[in-house]
Amino acid sequence: MSAQKDRWVSSFFFLLFCASSIPTRGSVRLLQELSPQEYFSSLQAGRASLSYFSHNVSPRAQPFLEQIENSAEALQDYGISVVKVNCPKEDVSRYCVKENALRKAYLFRGNVLIREFPTDALFDVNAIVANVLFALLFNEVKYVETLADLQNIENALKGRSNMVFAYVPATGTAEHRAVMEAAFVYGTVHQFVLTTEATLLKDTSNDEPDVSSARLLFCHCQWTTDLAQPCRRTAMEQALTMLNIHRHLKLMGAPLVTEVTEDPEKVSTVHLQLGLPLVFILSQKETYEADRRTAEFVAWQLLGKAGVALLSRDLVDLNVLLRSNVALKTPDEGVPIKYLVLEDTDEVITLVENKSKVEQIQEDEEEEEEDEGEKENNNQDIQDDQVVEAVSRDKKRELPLEQIRALTEETFHSALLETARTVVLFYASWEAVSLAVLRSYTEVADHLKGTRGVLLSRVNCWDWPGICTKENVTQFPAIKIYKKGERSVMYDGMWETEELTSFIMLSRVSCPLKLATVEEAEGYLRGEFPSELSSYHHTSLLGVFSTATSEAREAFEEAGNILSGHVTMGMYFEDDALALSRKYAVSPPALLLARSGGRSVEGIALSKQSVQDMVQMIRYELLDIFILWLGSDSLDRNLLFAVWSRGRRPWESMACACSHRPAAVVAWPLAGSGPCLLHMPFRDWL
Repeated sequence: MSAQKDRWVSSFFFLLFCASSIPTRGSVRLLQELSPQEYFSSLQAGRASLSYFSHNVSPRAQPFLEQIENSAEALQDYGISVVKVNCPKEDVSRYCVKENALRKAYLFRGNVLIREFPTDALFDVNAIVANVLFALLFNEVKYVETLADLQNIENALKGRSNMVFAYVPATGTAEHRAVMEAAFVYGTVHQFVLTTEATLLKDTSNDEPDVSSARLLFCHCQWTTDLAQPCRRTAMEQALTMLNIHRHLKLMGAPLVTEVTEDPEKVSTVHLQLGLPLVFILSQKETYEADRRTAEFVAWQLLGKAGVALLSRDLVDLNVLLRSNVALKTPDEGVPIKYLVLEDTDEVITLVENKSKVEQIQEDEEEEEEDEGEKENNNQDIQDDQVVEAVSRDKKRELPLEQIRALTEETFHSALLETARTVVLFYASWEAVSLAVLRSYTEVADHLKGTRGVLLSRVNCWDWPGICTKENVTQFPAIKIYKKGERSVMYDGMWETEELTSFIMLSRVSCPLKLATVEEAEGYLRGEFPSELSSYHHTSLLGVFSTATSEAREAFEEAGNILSGHVTMGMYFEDDALALSRKYAVSPPALLLARSGGRSVEGIALSKQSVQDMVQMIRYELLDIFILWLGSDSLDRNLLFAVWSRGRRPWESMACACSHRPAAVVAWPLAGSGPCLLHMPFRDWL
């Protein structure tokens, strides 16, 4: 419906309500009294009139005459005149014969008789108005008795217009009148369907409805084109009155989601004007499509209860917490907008349906802010959450997401079959760490641009929770690499660009990589083979096996599957494997550990041959060592740095502390948990 027509409808209802609320003076009579000749000669084409014919008025007819006279004012609002036709005694025409006079009322449009009403059906003003409008609106209001009849009308409307389905326990009631009055105004916009059949009401309800109460459903058929798909239905929760129906249809005609690019305090929508709250879903350019889908989902759930708007952080400068993802504006004047942090769409719906929930959420957030404020006051030079700080600093920077494919429930499984390896980032568009990782992920995409056999993709768990649940993603962000015909590999390293890129590149190579010649094995230990990994600094592990050590070889292969992406593992089991292993003073089964591009190769016997033991041993050998310096002796400290510079092991972190006791060295694994590896006097350690 056009805006101009919408305003006309609103004005009509307002004037109609005002007119019906203003008492008329007793001296003003809207009921006309005419003779039969005068009445029939006054009928005009297209004009409707309700008439009754009488001779002498009997006391029994007095109640009917009072009600029909009272209805004259209401019917006049719809252009329908009410006429009392006084029959002469000698008139024995059809309408004036004794059997019809004061026993029937007649509805004419022009000089065409539309309907005869028995006077006992017109027992009060509501019954008169309802039945007269029902007769005139036979095209606009269809009466149905069965579910099949209703479905036929619904199917005919799909893709064309919407339907208003009303149930009233009986005709002639106030609710029946309200529906007919609404149909008089909106009948050219929506198809109205009426029933009094309790069985049909039950067939169209998901619950057990109260058949003693009238009910109205708005059926969204205009956007439904599939005949097998039922039209969405939104029930009106208020009583069936003329104004409530008008209010409900206004809400159904409003945009499902309003996009906001101005100060939300200045925003006014139909919902706010009608006394309902407005929910803002906070969005940004890089997550717009996902946020739009979220807003539409929430809007359908809250239809008729609240409005939903999409508020762009990129276009509106909001002075609110970055982690805030939802805002609530109430129709009350002077009440500020409440900005909240909600976990899922269910919480958004609860927010509207349970007003006390808003106060509880705000109290919790205020307590969190107070705690954070105390921490900041204790040490203002330290940023407690560097991730949130980074996201806040760069929030207006547009991310180049065009190289990262967004996956949905429809495209997820087909995408995994397109390339040899598919990298999937599972994240939440509203969560700070996810957004920070998404930035690193875009840098990874830039580094790997043009790399064959690798597809970088993403799944927003806020929009597609079903995918994340099926893929066993219980927390985000998370990254998995899917290989054709193999199980997926979960990334558990650092979220920086270099580490992510290295993990993806290492995952491209078979783990373990089967080597065919001694030359390939030697090149592998030097970091020259495979060539695509030559630019990545890593430690190479080579398992050497003879034909008699098949059990150890199988365990090594399974360990490689577990550690894929984290390490590079090669495997050599040709006839000359014994000669290769003896070069490094070990016998098969053995592990050759090459660091610093093969300049240092360490031979380790594989005494334990279970998969679990082998994985643990490999991880142990690759662990970086954390050395804690406990001493104040400058000579010992200089010796320690001298050892550091020799680079026998890749120590990456060191902490120094002063102590009055003799210097000591304590070492733990830098990554992961584990027992203390070393605790002894420093010079003994040297």
